[in-house]
Amino acid sequence: MACSREQDDELDLLRRRQLLDASDLGGMIRSRRERLGIAQFELASMAGIDPGNLSKIERGSRRSHLDTYLKLCGILGIDLFAEARS
Repeated sequence: MACSREQDDELDLLRRRQLLDASDLGGMIRSRRERLGIAQFELASMAGIDPGNLSKIERGSRRSHLDTYLKLCGILGIDLFAEARS
């Protein structure tokens, strides 16, 4: 299945992005979940968290433990990297 140039550009933005705060990561989690066609309650169940908390994480209105973000990213196939700035 071929992707349009617009879809390729969107994928590039999703692949590598500097995160400035937890709401940036929440938005990335939401975008990836929607792209994969996973409902919030399904992802919440897979991660072992309350669906209401997932909703707040995705909107950036609730901060959570790093372990929760890592679990969500792992389920969705999002790799996180830490890199020292020069």
